[in-house]
Amino acid sequence: MPTVGRLDPDVLVPWLTYDGAMAPDTVLFDLDSTLCRSTQDDQRIHAQAFARAGVEPFCTPEDVRTVASTITDADTDHEFFRQVFERAAARAGAGSIDAEALARATIALRDPTAVEWRPGAQAALDRARKHANVGLVTNGTRTTQRAKLDTLGIADAFETIVYAADRTEPKPSPAPFETALAEIGASADSALYVGNDYRADVIGAKRAGLTACWIPSERDLDAPADPDHMPDYRFDSPDELTTVL
Repeated sequence: MPTVGRLDPDVLVPWLTYDGAMAPDTVLFDLDSTLCRSTQDDQRIHAQAFARAGVEPFCTPEDVRTVASTITDADTDHEFFRQVFERAAARAGAGSIDAEALARATIALRDPTAVEWRPGAQAALDRARKHANVGLVTNGTRTTQRAKLDTLGIADAFETIVYAADRTEPKPSPAPFETALAEIGASADSALYVGNDYRADVIGAKRAGLTACWIPSERDLDAPADPDHMPDYRFDSPDELTTVL
C-alpha cells in the first residue's frame, strides 16, 4: 500500500479541470468552512475560554482543530468540546485538566450566528440549486447549525439537511451521506459531495460511494493524504464548482 503523505497542491492540478463526465443530479454540501466561516477570532476565544475556566493553557487553537477532526462519537456540543480538550491535554502531556469547565466556557463564548459566506460559496450554492437536487450534511448539532443557516438565510435552501450529531454517526462514517441520499431519493453514483475537511468530507463521501469535491481552506491544506480515498476534484474556491455543474 502506498505511504500516506501530505497533499501537495501542485500535484492536484488535474482536478482543477472538469473531465467531461456526466454532471451530478444531486449535490450535497458541508457547512462549516465550506459554505460559511466564523467571524469570531479563534485566538481570542481560545484564550478567554482558558481564563474563564481557570485552566492554564496547554494547547493552541491549531491543536484544538487537529484533535477536533478525530472526534466521532459526540452527541452534543458540550460532549464534543469535552472530548476535544481531554484529547488535547493527553497529546500535550498536561495531566488532569478540567475539560468540563473548558467545554462550558467555549460554548458560552462561541456565537453560532457570527458567520459569513465563504467567498464564492453563495454563487456555488445558487448554481447547484438551479441544476441539481441539493442537500446539506453537517456534523454539527441541529441547534448550532440551524442558527448559522438562519444567519445566512438558507435554512430552506435544501431538499434535506442531515445534522449528523443528532441523527447518525458523524462523518467520515458513510451513514449521514446515505441518509441524505435516501431522503432525496438519489443514488450515490450520481451525487457529488462538497467539503473542506479531507478526513470528514473526502474520506466520508468516498466511503459512501459519492464523487468528492475538496475545497480546502488555508488551514486544511496540510491534510494527510489517503491513497484509498482521493478527491475527484480539488478547487481553491467554491465558485469553481460551477465548472462541474
